Amino acid sequence: MRTRPALWTAVLLGLAWMLTVSVSTFAAPKANDTVTVWVGSWWQSQVPLVMETWTRDYPEIALKMEPLPINGYLDKFIASALGGAPPDVIDLDATWVSTVAAKGLLQQLVGYTKDLDVKDYTPSIWAASHYKGLLYALPNRASSTVFYYNKTVFDKAGVAYPTDGWTYSDMLRTARKVTMAGQYGVGVAADISDPSNVMDLLAASIWAHGGDFLSKDNSKATINSPKSIEGLAFWSDLYTKYHVAPQGTPNFSTTRDLVPLFEANKLGMVTGSSNIIDELSKHRELSWGMVLSPDKVNRSGGWTMGVPVGAKNAAAARVFLLWLAKPVNMGKLMNRTPARLSVYNAPPWSDPKYVIFTKALQDARSLPGIANWASIQTVIITEAQRILVGQMTPQQAADSMAKQIDAILAKK
Repeated sequence: MRTRPALWTAVLLGLAWMLTVSVSTFAAPKANDTVTVWVGSWWQSQVPLVMETWTRDYPEIALKMEPLPINGYLDKFIASALGGAPPDVIDLDATWVSTVAAKGLLQQLVGYTKDLDVKDYTPSIWAASHYKGLLYALPNRASSTVFYYNKTVFDKAGVAYPTDGWTYSDMLRTARKVTMAGQYGVGVAADISDPSNVMDLLAASIWAHGGDFLSKDNSKATINSPKSIEGLAFWSDLYTKYHVAPQGTPNFSTTRDLVPLFEANKLGMVTGSSNIIDELSKHRELSWGMVLSPDKVNRSGGWTMGVPVGAKNAAAARVFLLWLAKPVNMGKLMNRTPARLSVYNAPPWSDPKYVIFTKALQDARSLPGIANWASIQTVIITEAQRILVGQMTPQQAADSMAKQIDAILAKK
C-alpha cells in the first residue's frame, strides 16, 4: 500500500508526463484550414507577394492576411483575444510581447527552435520575443534608428552635413543653425498613438545623458533621477526652449507628420528606422542622407509574431511562422529590415544603404521587457506631452511619471 507522499509523487510525475506530451506533440494542420494573420498596415504592399508565395508552398492551407492601422492595433488585438476571437497569428511590436504574454494571451512556442539557427537572429529582437525566459514569438523584423538629414534644408542654411561621431550637443547646435524662416531643425514625435516612434528620440535622449526609465532590476522607476531629467529636458527643450522643432509637435507622429515635412524641405532632421527609406525613395527630387545617431545611442526594436491563446488554427499558425522564418522567405517577403542576420547577404538587403542600420544595431538599446511596459510607456509619453504644452516642468513630469510607474510595478 502506497503512503500519501508516494501517492502524490506518482500523481505529480503523471501530470509532468502528460504536460511533456502535450507541449512536445504538434497536431498537423488540416486540409482546407485557414490561417488568419494580423499585421501592421506597412505590410499592405507585400500581401500579394506573400499570398502568392504561400499558395505555391501550401496550396492546401488558405492564408488570410489582414493589414491593420497602428492606431488602436494593440487594443484591438487584446479585445479580440479576451473575447475569444483572436487571429491565428499576431504581429507584435517588440515592446508589447511581455505585456501580452503576462496577460496570458500568447501561447508559449515550445519546440519551435528545434530547426532554427537562433544565433542567426539579431540578439535584441530575439530577447524581446521572450517573457520570463520563455519564447512567445518569432521575430520577423529588427530595427535600429539613425538620423536622416535633408540636404536641401542644410544647404539653404549653409550648414555642413552631420557626420558619424557627432554628439547630442552637436545635434542641438546643428538644429539651431538650420532653423530659419520656413524650416525647422529637427522633428520630435510626441503623439501617444505612435509610441514606438516617440521613444526613438525620447529614450535616446535620456540614455545619452546617462539616465534610464527603471532600475537595473526593473523594480523601481528612475525616470526622475537627475540624469534622466536632464535627458527629458533636452528632449522637451527642442520644442519649448530652442524652438527647433515645428509647431504642432505635441501631436506629431513620425510617419504621418514629420516625414511629410521633411519631404517638403521644411525639416532638416528626423530620426527613424529603415522604413523611412521606402517613403523618401518615392521622391526622386529629394536630396537626403543618413548618419548614425548622436553619441551612437539609438533604440533597437522590431516586430515579432506569436500565436494567441484561443487561436482556432494553431497548427496552421505554426506552419506559417516557421515558413516565414526561413531566410529565403524572410528576405523576399519583408519590406522592412529583417530579423535574421544571414538575410543581409543577399539582395535587396545587401544594398549598401542598409549597412548603416547593421552598424547602428551594435550600439542599440532595448526598452524594458517587463509585463506592464505598455502601460508604463503610456504614462511616460502622456506626462512628457504635458511638458511640451507648458503644463509641467521636466522635474514635475518626471516625478509624476515615477509615482505612476512605481504604482504599476507594485501590481504584480
